[in-house]
Amino acid sequence: MFRPGQPRLGYVPIWLPLSAFALGALLLTAGVAVGVQYGRHRLLTSGLPVPTPGSSGLVRGLGWPELVAAFAALLVLAAIGIVLFGAYQNYRAVTETFERVKSLMRNILESIPTGVLTLDAGGAVTSLNGPGERLLGLRASAIRGRPVSEALQSAPDLTAWVLGALAGDRLLQEHDFALTEEGSRRVTVRASASDLRDESGQTDGLVVLLRDITEVSRLEAQLRRSDTLAALGTLAAGVAHEVKNPLHALGLNLHLLQAELAPGPPSGNAVGGYLDVLRSELQRLDRIVENFLRFSKPSVPEIKPVDIAALVERVLGLVAFEAAGHGIAIETRLDPDLTRIPGDEGQLSQLFLNVMINALQAMPTGGSLGVATRRDGDWAEVTVRDTGPGIAEDVLPHVFDPYFTTRPTGVGLGLPIAHRIVQGHDGSIDVESQLGSGTTMIIRLPSGGSGRRREER
Repeated sequence: MFRPGQPRLGYVPIWLPLSAFALGALLLTAGVAVGVQYGRHRLLTSGLPVPTPGSSGLVRGLGWPELVAAFAALLVLAAIGIVLFGAYQNYRAVTETFERVKSLMRNILESIPTGVLTLDAGGAVTSLNGPGERLLGLRASAIRGRPVSEALQSAPDLTAWVLGALAGDRLLQEHDFALTEEGSRRVTVRASASDLRDESGQTDGLVVLLRDITEVSRLEAQLRRSDTLAALGTLAAGVAHEVKNPLHALGLNLHLLQAELAPGPPSGNAVGGYLDVLRSELQRLDRIVENFLRFSKPSVPEIKPVDIAALVERVLGLVAFEAAGHGIAIETRLDPDLTRIPGDEGQLSQLFLNVMINALQAMPTGGSLGVATRRDGDWAEVTVRDTGPGIAEDVLPHVFDPYFTTRPTGVGLGLPIAHRIVQGHDGSIDVESQLGSGTTMIIRLPSGGSGRRREER
């Protein structure tokens, strides 16, 4: 496998053969010079005439100047040859490295399970890997160079999304599409896009990643169904428990009323008492059913500008009497810069009322209720803090579960209804609590946007 720092195979540093040749040429020149001098010496000692550099004949080139010039020319030619040879070696090494990199990148793109579609700045398809071919049911060779609007005609929704991303819509998030894979199998594909940049950092096109999430979607749907069934089971158990008690009281009082009426003329006070109990229990049943319906099918919020500070003050006025009766002091810290937010005034009133009543019920012997508002970027944050006993760590994950309550007389729908209202406003509600340190509810709601009617989702 190729690594950036790996030595290039077949590469020989140019100075090595050049130095070897220069040393060999020098040794050869020295040997020839020594041989020539030795020959001249033999001629002198034997009395024969010694050839001079200017004499004619084959020995003319044996003079020192001619000899040095000849070998210098030979050395230059050899150096040029070695340079060319080294350049060829380098070119071959670079070419081999480039081919290995191309092969590596091709193998990576073909090995990953994610489809990769690339477009140039003009929206023409430049490449599509194997997984992308299978997900789109297309051949890269058939769509390469074609505009994406033509290449992806079989997936118009994906085409429109890709064109939006290519046009520079940076608000685009991951999006899921239903496509027909090779073999006519329907698959769910999650697409994401990012800029394709050149060496200088300039946008040169678009990279679209396509992930097959068919199995993930199936498991998520199965999990949602399981959660729904579990929630229905919890709701059914809670409703059965809550309805059973008033039904028992109704039956008992009807039995007593029947016993009172059987012997003779009934006592007015006794009959009146029994009827009061029956009426009270019927009202209790009505409240249980109403809360159940409110939780199971919340109404669609009517989004309008709401004065959040005035709304919080009004809800505090509703709980002030109960707080004073339990010796609870109310402390407020409202942000004057946080005025109007988009929301359903009636539902938000119910939200804050449920949370504040829950806080008051946590302090039956008195304490302090703190309510604060502040703006946090694009969010309006409302915190409701009590100085009650706090919530145990193992109980915290269940505070928003329907019909979950730690109070003997509690119904367990106040906080779940509050949670539903917050979800309907695209907000969040969190709980922070420690035993002995009280509890803080943190409600975050979008603070921007214009009034509109929210559609059913």
